Amino acid sequence: MHHEFFDLGPRRGRNIYVLPVPYEGTVSYGTGTRLGPEALFRASVQIESFDAELDLDLADLAHFTPLPVVHPPASGPDGLHQAMREHLKGLDATKDFVLTLGGEHSVPLPLFEFYRQAHPDLALLHIDAHADLRESYEDSPYSHACIMARARQLGIPLAQIGIRSLCREQRDYMRAQNPSELMTLFAWDLPTPGEAAERIRAFIGGRPLYISFDVDGMDPSVIPGTGTPEPGGIPYRWMTRFCKELWLDGLGPKLVGMDMCELAPIHGSQASETAAVKLIQRILTAWLGLA
Repeated sequence: MHHEFFDLGPRRGRNIYVLPVPYEGTVSYGTGTRLGPEALFRASVQIESFDAELDLDLADLAHFTPLPVVHPPASGPDGLHQAMREHLKGLDATKDFVLTLGGEHSVPLPLFEFYRQAHPDLALLHIDAHADLRESYEDSPYSHACIMARARQLGIPLAQIGIRSLCREQRDYMRAQNPSELMTLFAWDLPTPGEAAERIRAFIGGRPLYISFDVDGMDPSVIPGTGTPEPGGIPYRWMTRFCKELWLDGLGPKLVGMDMCELAPIHGSQASETAAVKLIQRILTAWLGLA
């Protein structure tokens, strides 16, 4: 694993802990997510930290402290989550920001617990092609297809963007939820980035926010390197504009942590990991520079 995330020079601004979790124990189609964290580290040092559209430099706003890699045990997701909880014991969820790099999307459950304990009013923004609201999948309640069901089980309100693949049972579940607890902006009916940002801000209110980002939420033309690609996803320009609008004029929520999951790098291409890193950069730059 590379030892540096982004190449920012002198350490300034907010400290961001980076937790690599190269896990793919419950993947159900394409493989390779175990290689995602390393690819994201490599790509991060190759891009400019300056965001010309926002006229802000991430190097002025943040610095990154990589944490030890969580080596997945053979015992499955339960063992992985316990290992992650051990890694998090030395951190303080009231003040420490953790950027978790998956790995498949079953990875961030301990982060949901970590921040929920410190922030009982935590809200979650979920960017994904899939609803991930199955109670169990392939005999596991901790599958990557169940991660948002586990978040709801913790009582965390959930806003979703980009969803375009779900089973009938998940759709019935979504329709039965209180709109103040679950809101979905489907990919086939996305509003403008500004309208979406306004709706997400209204849903979150004054609550602290955690972002869980599955890269297959983006259109495969943007990030083809993922195990479960779905056509008709979020355009890159839409997402970068949405991030800008979410925090424009200091109106956006307080971000406490985030994850980027499901990257499965393609041999001979750096397009997917570069796009994913630039989305991390835009989210953090917009939050730290505009909020």
